[in-house]
Amino acid sequence: MMSNERAIQTEKNSYNKIIKIAILAEEPLGWGSGKHYFPIILNNYSWKINNKIFRFNTEYIYDKDILKGKLNIKNYDVLLVPGGGVGDGESIVKGFSKLKKVKKWKEQIINFIKDGGGYVGICGGTALITELETKNNNKKNFIEKLYDNSSFGISCVKSYYKEISMPIFNLNQKNPEKIGAMSYVFSFSPGKTIDGTYIHSGGVPIDFNINKDNPIFSDYPKETERIRWWGGPALIVPNNSKRDIKILAKYPDSDISQHESTRIFAWKYTGGIIGIIKGFYKASKLIKKEKSSLKNLLIYSFYLAGNWEITNKIIDLDYNSKPCMTSEIYPNKNKGRILLCTAHPEYMIWRGGQIIESSYNNFNSLGSGLHKWININNLSRTIENELTHTWWIVRRMVSWAAKVPDGSFPPIINTEDNKNIEKIISKNILWDGTLIDQMKNI
Repeated sequence: MMSNERAIQTEKNSYNKIIKIAILAEEPLGWGSGKHYFPIILNNYSWKINNKIFRFNTEYIYDKDILKGKLNIKNYDVLLVPGGGVGDGESIVKGFSKLKKVKKWKEQIINFIKDGGGYVGICGGTALITELETKNNNKKNFIEKLYDNSSFGISCVKSYYKEISMPIFNLNQKNPEKIGAMSYVFSFSPGKTIDGTYIHSGGVPIDFNINKDNPIFSDYPKETERIRWWGGPALIVPNNSKRDIKILAKYPDSDISQHESTRIFAWKYTGGIIGIIKGFYKASKLIKKEKSSLKNLLIYSFYLAGNWEITNKIIDLDYNSKPCMTSEIYPNKNKGRILLCTAHPEYMIWRGGQIIESSYNNFNSLGSGLHKWININNLSRTIENELTHTWWIVRRMVSWAAKVPDGSFPPIINTEDNKNIEKIISKNILWDGTLIDQMKNI
């Protein structure tokens, strides 16, 4: 029995294996994330296979902990890096790769994987660890260079964006469509179902094509699975590699950015410095009114800066048939595992509906929303089916990264018995009609 498995013998023919998961919780830019979903999905979840009982334990880990050496295989089996303000925020900050602390931080994670630890990257957590390839690879813009520089150099899989920029760095560009996939991240107002329920609905639920030559999906009965996508990259897998790499899922053959129901138009910022000042003023008033933390002042000013005007240019993702989920084993004796997923199986999905552009008014902003979903199919009574629809995928990804034996993964289930679901529904699914609630769920 290997010491880093932390297996505890309980009786003659069975044992408990505790899988310890470090969830990176740093949000360096003040941009929020869905990190709080993962303890609900994973912590204390247990399952029994052939008299063996497995259980997940989760713990948040921060940059300071990693720098102090806390991330090691004695303490954890897997490092899970969420997207949004964690994965994408770290990608931007850690793109300044020559800083001494950045180098040390990366080395700690690299050594964890080389020593046999697992890495699970969700959306921005995938972008963080990988090199970035773009359509114009020899002329990357500032944000693209930061994403590329954040790479750890330990994965041979690459992220792909045709082009990408953050809205704040794209304010004066003549080509607003160059914001790319980030236009699907920051600029959705709450969507509306057929029966009039308003929900937070950024991004697109996508029916991804599933490959079954792997233990995560080998017993999955369907050919596709609907998973929430929210601005993540596509992946590029090398044609020839000595590593054990598998493509677990792919984007649809027809690009979602070309579908009439899911395409969106680029919006152009026209507010100049005055619009930024107005955003700062509005953010200050909002924070005072809501008694919110001052650390949100920068991100809220960004959300409330205006004005924005719609253009006739459609955002083009260029994702058709490209990989969205891969597994990879590091080629040394310890065989650390890297699982990359550019979608969000922790988030809810929905069916039906279409995206429309918000109507132009005197002061549009990212916070008020530039696009929105309408005519979404009515949700189930408890909303649990939509919310927990793909939580089993999260558990199986972590299990694979933790080296749980093939055939011993958690079951495929779509519903949960968890009181914390009600809290997520009230705070992250249903819109309460306020601007502050809308911006907290960007």
